[in-house]
Amino acid sequence: MAISKKELNELIDKLSEKDIPLVADLVKRLIHPADYYIPYDDEPLTDDDVQAIREGREEFIQGKTIKLEDILHDLQN
Repeated sequence: MAISKKELNELIDKLSEKDIPLVADLVKRLIHPADYYIPYDDEPLTDDDVQAIREGREEFIQGKTIKLEDILHDLQN
């Protein structure tokens, strides 16, 4: 189905405010697909990687985490 830019604009004008960010993101991805392509990391994990993952999981289970809100607050002040 072919659609003109004018017709597309008319459809966009009918969108609810909550849908605008979703549609804007989709359009940006269509215009600049390379900006959103992240290649799959196919490198094997090293022993150090596995150990770091284990330590991170254990710290998470123990509640040794920092809330994002706290990090943002620290960065802004």
